[in-house]
Amino acid sequence: MPPPPNPNAPPEAITFGKFTGLRNTVTAERLSPSELASAVNIDLDDAGQARRRRGYTLKLSGDIHSLFGANDGSIYGVRNNNLVIINPDYSTEVLKVGLNSDPSAGLDPLCWAQVGDTIYYSSRSDSGQIKNGAVLPWGAQDAAGEWFSPVLNPTANLPAIRGKLLAAPPMASCMTYFNGRLYLAQGRTLWATELFSYNFVDKTRGFRMFEGEITLLGTVGDGIYVGTDEGLWFMTGSWGEMKRSRIMDSAVIPGSMVDIPAELANPPQVPADADTPMKISISFLTTTGFCVAQDGGQAYNLTEDKVVFPDAVRSAALYRRQDGINQYIAVTDSGGTPTASTRIGDYVDAELIRGGRWSPARDGVVIGDRLTPTWS
Repeated sequence: MPPPPNPNAPPEAITFGKFTGLRNTVTAERLSPSELASAVNIDLDDAGQARRRRGYTLKLSGDIHSLFGANDGSIYGVRNNNLVIINPDYSTEVLKVGLNSDPSAGLDPLCWAQVGDTIYYSSRSDSGQIKNGAVLPWGAQDAAGEWFSPVLNPTANLPAIRGKLLAAPPMASCMTYFNGRLYLAQGRTLWATELFSYNFVDKTRGFRMFEGEITLLGTVGDGIYVGTDEGLWFMTGSWGEMKRSRIMDSAVIPGSMVDIPAELANPPQVPADADTPMKISISFLTTTGFCVAQDGGQAYNLTEDKVVFPDAVRSAALYRRQDGINQYIAVTDSGGTPTASTRIGDYVDAELIRGGRWSPARDGVVIGDRLTPTWS
């Protein structure tokens, strides 16, 4: 007769049917069987199953930054300090020579916005607009402006009063479009162009001041998000009457914002099969995690309880859909600060998959059924 089974004996085999991703906010011995301490070159599908990550191929060499995808599918960017359009075969056509031509000034990324068939771009040192493939002047750093008054024929008794000083839009580090105006960030100042007149700003009343340096401008259906180096704000209403609400207290990483479909920004408690209206949400990085924001000032930090992110001074991000998986991909610049908290470098790849949990990262390639960051 065989001896009775030992209840304290370890199982002969353990089956892992689903992974929820990496976690570095607890010690390794406290991880659940579905959480990972490290994973390299792995993705997870919607069912949480691991698969090998794709490789990469160099298509275009050079010093390239500030990529922008236009509504017609065209790709613009800066290559070797020249404004270029990148063709489908990865050849480039130079549209303007000499962007960011001063090497001592360092990298000066462009921000972009498109209104109809016109593409606007700006940085702290240059700006312009692209129409029908041609680059035209737009904006100015120190425009004197022109006084505009409703008094058409001023006299000594009725001077040109109650007017405004109209000038070209300032050079900007962030830019977005919302309800007939372009919004531009210059330091701590948020500027708005005149209504449906994108070549002018009112230098007397066309701006709002913030407590910190503006690092993000993002548009959703009923307002704009303004990220700074000390927090995140939401502004809604018409210009001049916009209400400003503080949403987060974490600094927003410059360059990390991208537009995403609204259903990908659902809070964790919304079921995966819930109907979601067709809207636009935004995703971005803060000093405390990966965040998404929706209409009405609803913003969520999706990794705060899972992963401690390394310090970063700037990022370059994009959204793509590949093999049925929605991905947020960001390259971050640590600025030379230590990254020992997560032992990761300068690359993060987050997969946005509707449903399930948001998974954080530790090192190597991180996998999860809603978020898959990758560092290498």
